Amino acid sequence: VVVVGQPTASRTTTVFRSSGDHYLTLSIVMTFICCFCGGLLPIVLTIAAIFVANSAKEDDLRGDEESARRKGRIALILNISAIGLTVVAYAIIIGVAVKVATTTTCYYNTYYYQYTCS
Repeated sequence: VVVVGQPTASRTTTVFRSSGDHYLTLSIVMTFICCFCGGLLPIVLTIAAIFVANSAKEDDLRGDEESARRKGRIALILNISAIGLTVVAYAIIIGVAVKVATTTTCYYNTYYYQYTCS
Protein backbone atom coordinates (compact mmCIF):
# COMPACT_ATOMS: atom_id res chain seq x y z
CA VAL A 1 0.00 0.00 0.00
CA VAL A 2 1.40 3.29 -1.12
CA VAL A 3 0.14 6.53 0.48
CA VAL A 4 0.17 9.40 -1.96
CA GLY A 5 -1.12 12.29 0.21
CA GLN A 6 -1.61 13.33 3.80
CA PRO A 7 -5.07 13.22 5.41
CA THR A 8 -6.83 16.55 5.31
CA ALA A 9 -7.35 18.49 8.52
CA SER A 10 -10.90 18.83 9.74
CA ARG A 11 -12.34 21.51 12.00
CA THR A 12 -14.60 20.69 14.88
CA THR A 13 -16.83 23.34 16.40
CA THR A 14 -18.08 22.70 19.91
CA VAL A 15 -21.07 24.58 21.26
CA PHE A 16 -21.16 24.78 25.03
CA ARG A 17 -24.55 24.86 26.69
CA SER A 18 -25.07 25.13 30.40
CA SER A 19 -26.33 21.97 32.03
CA GLY A 20 -27.58 23.55 35.24
CA ASP A 21 -30.78 22.39 36.85
CA HIS A 22 -32.23 25.92 36.88
CA TYR A 23 -33.18 25.70 40.58
CA LEU A 24 -35.10 22.45 40.12
CA THR A 25 -33.29 20.81 43.05
CA LEU A 26 -33.94 23.84 45.25
CA SER A 27 -37.61 23.75 44.30
CA ILE A 28 -37.96 20.07 45.18
CA VAL A 29 -36.14 20.46 48.52
CA MET A 30 -38.21 23.53 49.40
CA THR A 31 -41.42 21.65 48.59
CA PHE A 32 -40.50 18.94 51.08
CA ILE A 33 -39.50 21.49 53.72
CA CYS A 34 -42.68 23.53 53.26
CA CYS A 35 -44.76 20.35 53.25
CA PHE A 36 -43.57 19.51 56.76
CA CYS A 37 -42.99 22.98 58.18
CA GLY A 38 -44.85 25.58 56.15
CA GLY A 39 -48.35 26.54 55.18
CA LEU A 40 -50.41 26.01 52.07
CA LEU A 41 -49.26 29.08 50.13
CA PRO A 42 -45.51 28.25 50.32
CA ILE A 43 -46.27 24.73 49.08
CA VAL A 44 -48.20 26.13 46.12
CA LEU A 45 -45.32 28.50 45.32
CA THR A 46 -42.69 25.74 45.45
CA ILE A 47 -44.78 23.40 43.28
CA ALA A 48 -45.15 26.21 40.74
CA ALA A 49 -41.36 26.70 40.96
CA ILE A 50 -40.86 23.01 40.11
CA PHE A 51 -42.92 23.38 36.94
CA VAL A 52 -41.15 26.60 35.91
CA ALA A 53 -37.68 25.14 36.62
CA ASN A 54 -38.52 22.03 34.61
CA SER A 55 -39.68 24.22 31.73
CA ALA A 56 -36.42 26.19 31.98
CA LYS A 57 -34.44 22.97 31.82
CA GLU A 58 -36.34 21.89 28.70
CA ASP A 59 -35.74 25.29 27.09
CA ASP A 60 -32.04 24.94 27.82
CA LEU A 61 -31.94 21.53 26.15
CA ARG A 62 -33.62 23.01 23.06
CA GLY A 63 -31.01 25.77 22.99
CA ASP A 64 -33.23 28.70 24.00
CA GLU A 65 -30.86 30.15 26.58
CA GLU A 66 -32.73 33.45 27.02
CA SER A 67 -35.98 31.72 27.96
CA ALA A 68 -34.12 29.27 30.21
CA ARG A 69 -32.46 32.10 32.15
CA ARG A 70 -35.75 33.99 32.50
CA LYS A 71 -37.65 30.95 33.72
CA GLY A 72 -34.79 30.02 36.06
CA ARG A 73 -35.01 33.48 37.65
CA ILE A 74 -38.78 33.09 38.04
CA ALA A 75 -38.26 29.73 39.78
CA LEU A 76 -35.73 31.32 42.12
CA ILE A 77 -38.11 34.20 42.94
CA LEU A 78 -40.93 31.73 43.70
CA ASN A 79 -38.62 29.77 46.04
CA ILE A 80 -37.45 32.93 47.82
CA SER A 81 -41.08 34.00 48.24
CA ALA A 82 -41.93 30.63 49.76
CA ILE A 83 -39.00 30.93 52.18
CA GLY A 84 -40.11 34.45 53.15
CA LEU A 85 -43.70 33.38 53.75
CA THR A 86 -42.56 30.45 55.89
CA VAL A 87 -40.34 32.71 57.99
CA VAL A 88 -43.16 35.24 58.43
CA ALA A 89 -45.58 32.47 59.43
CA TYR A 90 -43.15 31.14 62.04
CA ALA A 91 -42.52 34.65 63.38
CA ILE A 92 -46.26 35.18 63.84
CA ILE A 93 -46.71 31.79 65.52
CA ILE A 94 -43.78 32.38 67.87
CA GLY A 95 -44.96 35.92 68.62
CA VAL A 96 -48.47 34.75 69.51
CA ALA A 97 -47.08 31.90 71.64
CA VAL A 98 -44.81 34.28 73.56
CA LYS A 99 -47.66 36.74 74.06
CA VAL A 100 -49.96 34.04 75.41
CA ALA A 101 -47.24 32.63 77.64
CA THR A 102 -46.37 36.01 79.16
CA THR A 103 -49.94 37.18 79.75
CA THR A 104 -51.09 33.98 81.48
CA THR A 105 -50.28 33.88 85.19
CA CYS A 106 -50.88 30.91 87.45
CA TYR A 107 -50.85 30.81 91.22
CA TYR A 108 -51.59 28.28 93.93
CA ASN A 109 -54.66 29.05 96.03
CA THR A 110 -53.97 27.76 99.53
CA TYR A 111 -57.59 28.13 100.60
CA TYR A 112 -58.93 25.81 97.86
CA TYR A 113 -55.67 23.85 97.42
CA GLN A 114 -55.62 24.26 93.66
CA TYR A 115 -53.83 26.08 90.88
CA THR A 116 -55.66 28.96 89.23
CA CYS A 117 -54.61 30.53 85.94
CA SER A 118 -55.83 33.83 84.59
